[in-house]
Amino acid sequence: MQNLREAISEILSEHGPMLGKELEERLPDAENLKLWQACFTSEHLQISQFSRYYLRFDITRKDFIRLSPSILRDFMSFTLISHSGQRDKVAERLVHLSNEHREISRWKTGLARNVLADIFSDLGYEKTAKVCAFIAGDLAYFLGHNEPREIEALGEIVKGSDLDIIIVHDGLSDQDVSQIEDRMLAAKNYLLRSSVLRQELDFIVKPISRMFDQFAYKTIQQKIASKIVYESLFMGGSVSLYSSIMEELRHRGVQDKILRDFDKGLADRSEAISQLLRTNPEELDANARSLFYFSQERIEFE
Repeated sequence: MQNLREAISEILSEHGPMLGKELEERLPDAENLKLWQACFTSEHLQISQFSRYYLRFDITRKDFIRLSPSILRDFMSFTLISHSGQRDKVAERLVHLSNEHREISRWKTGLARNVLADIFSDLGYEKTAKVCAFIAGDLAYFLGHNEPREIEALGEIVKGSDLDIIIVHDGLSDQDVSQIEDRMLAAKNYLLRSSVLRQELDFIVKPISRMFDQFAYKTIQQKIASKIVYESLFMGGSVSLYSSIMEELRHRGVQDKILRDFDKGLADRSEAISQLLRTNPEELDANARSLFYFSQERIEFE
């Protein structure tokens, strides 16, 4: 471990503050957990984190609760490691990196808004007044990124954060719903296949009655649907319909339940970090390991 710390220190002295993933690139033989431990247990390195955390439900965990980004992704993408004498350089990089994630998020949400604007234009004013659309996940928290990743089911490589769009309607006909779904599917295929864009768009169209039923917040599917509304960023359609959904979320006490689950996730994360700092990687329990690494399991929102 001491040799690894010395190698990290030399790299930082030569190249300045670095993200976890940048250190990993220069130390390819270092296992990522040991690299994280070396940075966070050093008395001579400065840790600067700039992420925001949000609740996520993970079927690999007993209570489904975790926070996102994972500890590892937080280290790789949202943590700068430096020497104490490099504070000015840290401040500069923090501003640059935060703006970079914000701009990526703005660009991706702009793509989503353009898709929705075309669809709502074809629907016409009266029908659009019965619809609202919102987006969730990384983009709602301005944590969007363009790191290449594979969609395992398709074997396709996409650029970073996906576009999770939820469209809720109040009284549209089945024909209108089918029209929206067909247009969204066409947009999904275009964004995925475009050699320039390579974006993953996921979507669902559902009636407001189903949305309200999901506020029961009992099954994992209901919890995911409720959390998406809680963290959502309005994208288009009827503002009054969106406001009524948010008001129903508060009225049923779902917001308080989400905040309690967030606090539970935060406590679990703190406990896992304490264990990660003092335990050999081979001796980690399943709980700490699941919170450190990226989740490989996913439930599609409904």
